[in-house]
Amino acid sequence: MARSKNSSGRTFTIRPEMFIALFAVIISMSTLVVYIYQSNLMKQQQKMSVWPYLIYGPSWGEDYLIINLTNKGIGPAIIKQVRCSFEGKELDDLHRIMTYVPDSLQAPYRYSSLWAGQVLMAGENLEILSVKTPKTVAYLMDILRNRNIEFEICYASVYGDTWISYGMGVKEGRCGD
Repeated sequence: MARSKNSSGRTFTIRPEMFIALFAVIISMSTLVVYIYQSNLMKQQQKMSVWPYLIYGPSWGEDYLIINLTNKGIGPAIIKQVRCSFEGKELDDLHRIMTYVPDSLQAPYRYSSLWAGQVLMAGENLEILSVKTPKTVAYLMDILRNRNIEFEICYASVYGDTWISYGMGVKEGRCGD
C-alpha cells in the first residue's frame, strides 16, 4: 500500500485494486490499438485480392497491327471512362482513327468498343483494333510512333478504387482528372 500526503495534510492510500484496474485499462487500450491496426491490414489485403491491372499495346508486323487490352490483375476491371484523341480531336472510340486514314489506304478492319460499365475479368483479353493490310499498317504505325494519338482508360475495382491506364503504364487516379 502506498501512502502520501496532499497539501492539506491528509493522507491518502493507493490500494492494490487501483493498480490492477489501471493495468487492465492499459492492456485494454493496447488491445484496441492492435485490433485497429490489424483490421486496417485486413482491409488492404482484401482490396489487393481483387486488384485489376489493365494494359494495352500494339502487336505488329509488316502485314498486321493488333491492339489488345488485357486485364493482368487478379480481379475484375470495371471501365469507368475511355478517352481517345487524334491530334487534339476527340474520338468516341479508338477504331475511329480509321476515319483519318487516307482513302487510298483504307482497308477492312476489326474492332471492339469500350464503354463505361463494361467489365473485363481477370486474365481477359480484348482485341480493340485489328488491321491486316500492309500499307494501312505502316500508316497507323507511323501515327502510333509519333504519339499523335492519346488513349487512356479509367477503370475501377469492385471496391471503387480507380486507376488510369496509358498503355503499358498505369497510375492511381480518379476518372475525369
